[in-house]
Amino acid sequence: MRDFSVIRRRKNIVDLLTPKRANVAGYRFQVATNFDQAYTTIFTAPIGSGYLDPSINPAVLHAVNNNDHIRAVFNPDTFNGAAGIADGAHFWMRFVPVDFAGTPGTAGPGTLILTDAEHYGNSRVQIAGTAPTGAAVANSLQLNLPQNSQDFYIKNANASGGFALYVSFISGGAEQQVSPQEVMKAYDGPSDALFVRGSGGTAAFSASFTNYLPL
Repeated sequence: MRDFSVIRRRKNIVDLLTPKRANVAGYRFQVATNFDQAYTTIFTAPIGSGYLDPSINPAVLHAVNNNDHIRAVFNPDTFNGAAGIADGAHFWMRFVPVDFAGTPGTAGPGTLILTDAEHYGNSRVQIAGTAPTGAAVANSLQLNLPQNSQDFYIKNANASGGFALYVSFISGGAEQQVSPQEVMKAYDGPSDALFVRGSGGTAAFSASFTNYLPL
């Protein structure tokens, strides 16, 4: 189960739900412009009220029966100065639980938040960055993607003679090795995550894929 789900993405609106959890008082969200960059906290939604960005008119939001979830709605542009994200560019977001003593727990995996335009499938979504060193698939970096991502092209951007990239689409699943400068193509149905690691050292890589339905 994912830490949160984006139930609506429109221009200047990211509307999400996250399940209520035992012993969690605050539902903290952090963002980064890329998955391999530092994450910045943008808000912590209290268990009793959730979060609504003051710049958003509540009248434009639809009602949600979310008794077992916390709802948070924000405009990415609100946090452009503090976190560098913008409504017109995709970014990464992760959840951090905060207990009743105010102590944060372990951050979840990064999730790609598409722009409104990217949801319509008019172009390929492209991401790029660096996979960390890992000895086995259990050490891979998990990247959550829109749930109907498919037609992947993944390139190991390391120079010839550099470290290999290992890719899996399932946690703990079979991996495929991608040698430096090699391109891996995967057409087998939709996937909602990538698990990537470098063997013996970090691996720079890029990936592109299509997305036909919302996250």
